Amino acid sequence: VATNIPCEVVAFSDRKLKPLIYIYSFPGLTRRTKLKGNILLDYTLLSFSYCGTYLASYSSLPEFELALWNWESSIILCKKSQPGMDVNQMSFNPMNWRQLCLSSPSTVSVWTIERSNQEHYFRARSVKLPLEDGSFFNETDVVFPQSLPKDLIYGPVLPLSAIAGLVGEEAETFRPKDDLYPLLHPTMHCWTPTSDLYIGCEEGHLLMVNGDTLKVTVLNKIEEESPLEDRRNFISPVTLVYQKEGVLASGIDGFVYSFIIKDRSYMIEDFLEIERPVEHMTFSPNYTMLLIQTDKGSVYIYTFGKEPTLNKVLDACDGKFQAIDFITPGTQHFMTLTHSGEICVWWLEDCACVSKIYLNTPATVLACCPSSLSAAVGTEGGSVYFISVYDKESPQVVHKAFLSESSVQHVV
Repeated sequence: VATNIPCEVVAFSDRKLKPLIYIYSFPGLTRRTKLKGNILLDYTLLSFSYCGTYLASYSSLPEFELALWNWESSIILCKKSQPGMDVNQMSFNPMNWRQLCLSSPSTVSVWTIERSNQEHYFRARSVKLPLEDGSFFNETDVVFPQSLPKDLIYGPVLPLSAIAGLVGEEAETFRPKDDLYPLLHPTMHCWTPTSDLYIGCEEGHLLMVNGDTLKVTVLNKIEEESPLEDRRNFISPVTLVYQKEGVLASGIDGFVYSFIIKDRSYMIEDFLEIERPVEHMTFSPNYTMLLIQTDKGSVYIYTFGKEPTLNKVLDACDGKFQAIDFITPGTQHFMTLTHSGEICVWWLEDCACVSKIYLNTPATVLACCPSSLSAAVGTEGGSVYFISVYDKESPQVVHKAFLSESSVQHVV
């Protein structure tokens, strides 16, 4: 799904053979147009440009095709296939619609849209990522043998490709099998108002990439002394959004962090704590509100101001129900259990959620005690959790018993 706020439209594709892309107006939800390409299975990414009537689409297997559309005219302006490249994020440069950034866990590339009259072309450039430790490898170490002779009396030092007898394109891309240079693994990227890129990596590094030269700078993290109990693991960003003087980043720990960037260094400060890992964040057009989506689909709005507020606008259930049972004695409430270990207490009359508790472990079965306000939950790890629901608005785990290494299938 992609949105275009200035034009008040939303784009999405259906999941079927030979899918179409639909453009609907919002909030009226009337169909503006539909786009038909030659994709066989699925469109994995859609992105609107910040100005103009351009839409970029990316498909995975089998085409791996990047396409640029004029969605008002329902035509493809240009397209290019990248066999085997599975992209997980795509975004237009907000300041220049002719630039696109595509990133995957192994590569980052910047695509320039070139135009001559009515003809459009893609030109791709790859970002040279640093090694896993944040250092840059020497190109000479890749092209020439690792052990260079000190005395060149026996002739010049030849590149590895020449020793292998390769010419042409094969010579330029040749790498011996034992020459492994593990690189950083990008997780997310975001554009800045100066057309540069910030890239978060799985290893915890933050990179800044010049949008013109693609020169990569590894930003240095300024460590601050903190109590041991407050220290958390390094942050592998799941999502990044640009803010003044830095970026906001979220990890898998349920926190939103503020990265304050100055020159080539940055500091990390706690910004928000959300009950679940954050998967997506985006600012409103006037930058007064921040929309936050968790991994299970719940949506929050953080409003900036003298007294910032965090409001939950959508409370989503975490997955499919594994089990359901009435809370007895009484018939006013019932409980549900999901596979991820989320237990909900519901009001029977209007099916409103009264409270939740998270076990943070895969669960299998649930049974409520007929004579006391308690319940037992079996897990895949072979444990049974005993839950007190004496206070319906605040259920608590009162005991845990490990039964076996096999999953618990029945609780009576």
